[in-house]
Amino acid sequence: METINHRKKGYFMMAVLWLAYVTFAMNWVAGSSLTPQITQTFFGGPVDPLISQLVNYSITTARVFANILAAVVLMKMGPKKAAGTAIGLLMMGLVAIYLPNFWAYTVARMAMAIGGSMVIVYMNPVVAHYVTDSKAKLKINAANTVTYNAGAFIVAVLFTIFAKQMVVNWRLTMTFFAALTILFFIGWLWKAENFETKQNDKKEAYGYKDALKDGFLWRYGLAFASFLTLYVLALVSFKAIFDQYTLLNGSVTNLLISGFGILGTFAGIRIGNKGVPRKPALLLSGIVMVGTFAIALVFANKIPLLSYTLLAISGFAMYVQYPIFMNLPHELKGMTPQRLTIMFGLFWALAYAGQTIATIIWSYILGTKGYVPSMIFFIAVSSVYIFLVATFPETRQKKAEIRKAA
Repeated sequence: METINHRKKGYFMMAVLWLAYVTFAMNWVAGSSLTPQITQTFFGGPVDPLISQLVNYSITTARVFANILAAVVLMKMGPKKAAGTAIGLLMMGLVAIYLPNFWAYTVARMAMAIGGSMVIVYMNPVVAHYVTDSKAKLKINAANTVTYNAGAFIVAVLFTIFAKQMVVNWRLTMTFFAALTILFFIGWLWKAENFETKQNDKKEAYGYKDALKDGFLWRYGLAFASFLTLYVLALVSFKAIFDQYTLLNGSVTNLLISGFGILGTFAGIRIGNKGVPRKPALLLSGIVMVGTFAIALVFANKIPLLSYTLLAISGFAMYVQYPIFMNLPHELKGMTPQRLTIMFGLFWALAYAGQTIATIIWSYILGTKGYVPSMIFFIAVSSVYIFLVATFPETRQKKAEIRKAA
């Protein structure tokens, strides 16, 4: 009975963290979709792309530091207080909406981003502590990877079906998304529990110095920075860009990418649980993801229907590989909740630092050189993912090799 209650409590904690991050994603994507209305309120009209994207830069910059901070906070405060603090910071998204100027709004959104980054880091030790079955673990990690996409999909549906209503009063729209966080904060305080995350064997202790010397972690983080450049820009920044520069409807592209991404997640779970070699699966889906997106951009002003189809395929390919990609550290030998927390803290920091730098350069190119050069840069950065994945170790041996080793 105690084991059953222990497992139930663990799954409840995972569900709260999952929903809290979905809400964060909804808040972020909705804010980005409402950028014209927000800048109109604060500045009285359109602004330079670098300024209009400032909130996105600040959010990703805050996430760089938040991910490193997350492991320290976890070890000092324990899982219950650390994750409670993270969910509490998400409520700054609600405060931001009613601040008097754009700069205060941006700072509050940064605090929200710190909370969001900490939440996603804390998902890993919770999964590692409460879930032992490898197939169940991959399914849960897959569900965790789709959190942002789930939030983006919900927002895309609402902005497609209720396009006019969603932009009438941006503060009211944002309040609806941000206020949901309060429910998850109460749920966490009500039911969450503490558990041990540190290793008992001091000789095998894994710290930040070990992580910084880990070549795989650097390649893993920078590969994801490339992935995020494609993924985040596609769902956060490209709605307005497609509306302005192409024949595509930005809300429809968001809907297709996020919707087919969710379908891709289920395919990724099935492929991952079949025990297929990881590297070929990541390479093939990475090539499809970047290739179809690039071709979609070529035909965006010529054959919109073809571009929509290609973007849907790209979204599907993104999420076929995402569960497999994010589960790789869990498949490495000797993994513990503490090591996972430190690895993923630095991983997310590297990923968001790289993605933030790439996004700033992309915005600068868009503002100074125009749409086409900015998109060439975008595809070039996204392609780095493919080359780095090719350097990853294979965490799943082929059945013949396993039998031979036995």
